[in-house]
Amino acid sequence: MVLAEIAIRAFSGHWFRSQLSEIMGIHQAFRDTDGDDARQALLLRSGRMTLQFSLKLLGLLTGLAAIVGLAPWLLAWSEPQQAVYFVALSVVASGWWFLRPVFISSRLTKSLAKSGNAYSLMERWLHWLALEPAAVRHLAFELERQFSLPKRTRSVASSTKIATDPADGAVYVCGLARSGTTMLLRVLDEVDDFRSLTYRDMPFVMAPNLWKQITRHAAQPSVPEERAHGDGIIVDFDSPEGLEEVFWRTFGSRTKDPHCFGVDEPSLEALAAFADFRALVANPRTQLVSANGIRRRYLSKNNNNLLRLSSLCAEPTATVLLVYRNPIATARSLHRQHQRFCAQQTEDRFTRTYMRWLAHYEFGLDHLPFCFAVPEMDFSLKPEDLDYWLDYWNAVYHHILLQKDLNLYFVNHDELRAEPVGVIKAIFDTLGVKADAIALAKRIAAPDAKCADGFSPELLRRTEATYNELLNNPRNIYLPASMLKR
Repeated sequence: MVLAEIAIRAFSGHWFRSQLSEIMGIHQAFRDTDGDDARQALLLRSGRMTLQFSLKLLGLLTGLAAIVGLAPWLLAWSEPQQAVYFVALSVVASGWWFLRPVFISSRLTKSLAKSGNAYSLMERWLHWLALEPAAVRHLAFELERQFSLPKRTRSVASSTKIATDPADGAVYVCGLARSGTTMLLRVLDEVDDFRSLTYRDMPFVMAPNLWKQITRHAAQPSVPEERAHGDGIIVDFDSPEGLEEVFWRTFGSRTKDPHCFGVDEPSLEALAAFADFRALVANPRTQLVSANGIRRRYLSKNNNNLLRLSSLCAEPTATVLLVYRNPIATARSLHRQHQRFCAQQTEDRFTRTYMRWLAHYEFGLDHLPFCFAVPEMDFSLKPEDLDYWLDYWNAVYHHILLQKDLNLYFVNHDELRAEPVGVIKAIFDTLGVKADAIALAKRIAAPDAKCADGFSPELLRRTEATYNELLNNPRNIYLPASMLKR
């Protein structure tokens, strides 16, 4: 697609047409001119312009050939791999050449805020190309590394010196779905110190900077709309979103159990690639510093990172913020979203495929519980049951509480909504951030009322015990005055 775009801009642009028109104009003038001297002057001029144009065209074609050969050279592919690459290159470039006008005339970037029916056939094909084949994701990331990775980041990565100041490192927001992770992500994203993936980075999440360059002349303005969850959260193309799991689908590996969602511990190679990925999102070569003159920090919201807590918490400079919400509200919300997305995915298959590309198994027809939670769950309960989601909440957070050696902070979502200024200030103090907590707190709504109707009394008792243990845990980033007096 990059090759086709360069060729289109070169051969259909003003320079190419004007050069050809001028050369052809001289040839026409040569035929209409009498006199040897005048004809000789036109002939010399025509020859000079033709030579200059030919040299420039040769340089362009040489550049295109260099781009074509870059991937096989960098990755040291075998002859069969190169053959597959060149066939795929030809098909994709030709397809982009012919279908580009249709694609450019529509919106280039859509989000999960829209239903699958909002995507044109061309957009669905492009999402499949960017998110389905692992080879395309790997190649996109390698090209992004070559063109956008800051050189100083590479030198730091190869150094034996390891920074230990959390104020310099990434921030990972995670928790069970519907626990308020999106709200916290949006609060932190308002601070210029951070940068996260956004809806505009779709579908080429593995090469956000190259994709931005390709689409910069046809990018659509942001139009705020409520996202597909129907939960009142308004998003646009530039809203931060949890798209990081595309990276882990590319460089990580899943466990083999088809009945639950689990991952293997990231390898050293995957963690090194992830360090580059963070740098590419937060501080690409083209924009090393933020408006206040400091390097930005990578900000992530990925609920699936509950499966990688050991690796992420082991990062010397990272800060992991684990969000939890009262179990009754969380279970009701999960049950409601499960029903909503089951209906959407039944009506439109692309919505289901889209969520699978993002490893979005929290609810819907492809829902899979985390593998670490399954041993503590009641096998007689099904996702259609309200109790299932309360049981799932209890299993997830009980398991996390047992991991007492993890270096992370708990964030109480209900407390964030009840005392937003205090909680946000505590988070900023922990992260070493200077920002206006009072202004950001005004955007946070008051907490919901709890209603325990419809749940098993025995399950409620067990869940309440786990919830109280969370509330009293010393790893809470903020404790209200009433708790401190105990």
